[in-house]
Amino acid sequence: MIKAIRYLKPFWLSVVAVICLVFAQVQFELALPDYMSNIVTYGIQYGGITDSIPSALSESTYEHMTLFMSEEEQELFRNSYTRVEAGDASFSTEYPLNQSEAIYVGNNSSEELRTAIEKPFLIVSMLGNPELLSTMGLDSVETLYAMAEQNPMVAEGIKAQAEEQLAGYTSDNLQAAEILMLKQEYELLGMDTEKLQNSYILHEGLVMLLITLLGSLCAIGSSYLASRTATGACRNMRADVFKRVESFSNEEFSRFSTASLITRTTNDIQQVQVVLTMLLRIVLFAPFMGLTSLFKVFRYGSMVSILGWVLLVIIALLIVTFTVTLPKFQIIQKLVDRLNLVTREQLSGMLVIRAFNNQSYEEKRFDEVNTDITKVNIFVNRAMATIMPAMTFLMSFISILIIWFGSKQIDLGTMQIGDMMAFLQYAMHVLMSFMIIAMIFIMIPRSSVSAKRIFEVLETEPAIVDPKTPVTLPEENLPIVFHDVFFKYPKAEEYVLKHISFEANPGETVAFIGSTGSGKSTLVNLIPRFFDVSEGSITFGDTDIRSLRQKDLRDRIGYVPQKGTLFAGTVESNLRYADETASDEVLEEALEVSQSAEFVHAMPNGIHEPIAQGGTNVSGGQKQRLSIARALTKQAPVYIFDDTFSALDYATDAKLREALGKLIERTHSTVLIVAQRISSIRHADKIIVLDKGQIVGIGTHDDLMNNCLVYQEIAHSQLSEEELA
Repeated sequence: MIKAIRYLKPFWLSVVAVICLVFAQVQFELALPDYMSNIVTYGIQYGGITDSIPSALSESTYEHMTLFMSEEEQELFRNSYTRVEAGDASFSTEYPLNQSEAIYVGNNSSEELRTAIEKPFLIVSMLGNPELLSTMGLDSVETLYAMAEQNPMVAEGIKAQAEEQLAGYTSDNLQAAEILMLKQEYELLGMDTEKLQNSYILHEGLVMLLITLLGSLCAIGSSYLASRTATGACRNMRADVFKRVESFSNEEFSRFSTASLITRTTNDIQQVQVVLTMLLRIVLFAPFMGLTSLFKVFRYGSMVSILGWVLLVIIALLIVTFTVTLPKFQIIQKLVDRLNLVTREQLSGMLVIRAFNNQSYEEKRFDEVNTDITKVNIFVNRAMATIMPAMTFLMSFISILIIWFGSKQIDLGTMQIGDMMAFLQYAMHVLMSFMIIAMIFIMIPRSSVSAKRIFEVLETEPAIVDPKTPVTLPEENLPIVFHDVFFKYPKAEEYVLKHISFEANPGETVAFIGSTGSGKSTLVNLIPRFFDVSEGSITFGDTDIRSLRQKDLRDRIGYVPQKGTLFAGTVESNLRYADETASDEVLEEALEVSQSAEFVHAMPNGIHEPIAQGGTNVSGGQKQRLSIARALTKQAPVYIFDDTFSALDYATDAKLREALGKLIERTHSTVLIVAQRISSIRHADKIIVLDKGQIVGIGTHDDLMNNCLVYQEIAHSQLSEEELA
């Protein structure tokens, strides 16, 4: 899978953009729980008051607080607040008041001031409690303040007693208590605390909406770029696979079946594309989200252990599932190859299957492979299906634990409700990240198998390659010479061809005949380098064909295989497959020489008549003649006809050979013909007889009838005495 990532290199700018957008999305999403916590704590619980330093104090509260301060604290306190008379417009606009007495407005929010006024403010607020006064035997708080003013020891005693009561409170508890007391102070001043609360909630809510909008835009942008980038990378990968397959020789095609190559080019690359999209989008999102959430979770130290145990269970579950399913994914891809192979064979051989009434056998054959792949897929899907319910159960379980444990912390005063809700959301984000990782674990094993299969093709070096310093042939046609050629198929022990030496000159027709398996087709397939010779050499003039570029070599050859192949399109498109720039006159001549003109012009659309895939809407003889016409359209110096006349009747064969002879005489081309019928080659300039991979006779028809026993046997088996005479 790592090798597939290198296809993202041309799209590095998009990859960087995706990373930035995903990171931004995570930060936006993780900012929301804090804002939600603030709304619950400060907006609802504290009435919109966010600072424990009073922004305004009544004159009485102001004076009473100084009783419980040191001289330095009193100086800082008095310097931080300014006396404002009732009805001052500049203050009443911001904090609407309805009281008639003067107030003191703060202009300092330093931590030093916070420390100085925190406990004095709480003491003054606590002394306003009637129950506390009754326990002290006092009728009113004013009496207490008068005593404190007259005797500083009284103030110190009250301060010491209050500090003893507040000693068990944490700083968060003290801040919470101070804000609640401050809310009461503001209400006594006549401030519109309801408006203050609504303003805070509205402001924080609008900020949350903005953050959500920005996070959504980042999510949309990253998803779009990730999909586009992964699709582009796999487009290039598919092009490379196709290009590599195009360069394969028959040796490589024997290693990879056609069905397997189709599966690797389609299904396997699709699997890689899905994972590349996940890699850019989800695989980046999960670590960013998980790690950042964990960092925020650590702020709530007392509850982190709950999450840690659940994460250990999740990791163990993923490891077990991955270990069980990975080998199965490799089996699945092999079974997909097998399924495609069986399906392809059945579709291409449908007529043979029907002819032998073997439909039930083929159904059983398909059912076997279909059942095998179904069983493996069911096993894998069941294994993977356990992950999501397990993760959902763990998420619900940890939610209950957090609420149960958090409620105890709230009851003890060590945690705010908003903090518990924020922790719950962060914990869900952490677990969600692991759920995403679980999804990745489902896809990556299968895609890793697919990537491995793709790179098996990409890393396969073709046996036949172009030379590093190719030679260029001259324009004119040159003799084709076999110099003591030996050939055997890859990994075979026996030679198919041995001691093959002959010369085919321009303007000559050289024919090859012999029994089945004598090596005729193999011999002519060596000329366009479908295989390379094992020993010896083949030359154009004095130039070894292995020193030429394959394209340059094949540009000089018009090739017609044993089995004529037509492509979906029209008659014209199939002819122009040999030469896109061929003129209409050249196409017409090719049709005339190949004896195709009569039936092509009789078609409803003539040369524009549609041709079905594989040429299934024309007869075998018509398909073969169109294949010959396509080769003639190329107007090549060399023509190879690999047993292409066997599908033609004798009359058509004779007409075609006569027209072909005139064409060769005019163009001075070299023609190589593999044939089974002597009637097709008896007028050739040179006939080469093969037997068990060796040449047993070379000459004209008359020469071979006199001195070649193998040729004589073939001739007597095909022709009557009158025809031979």
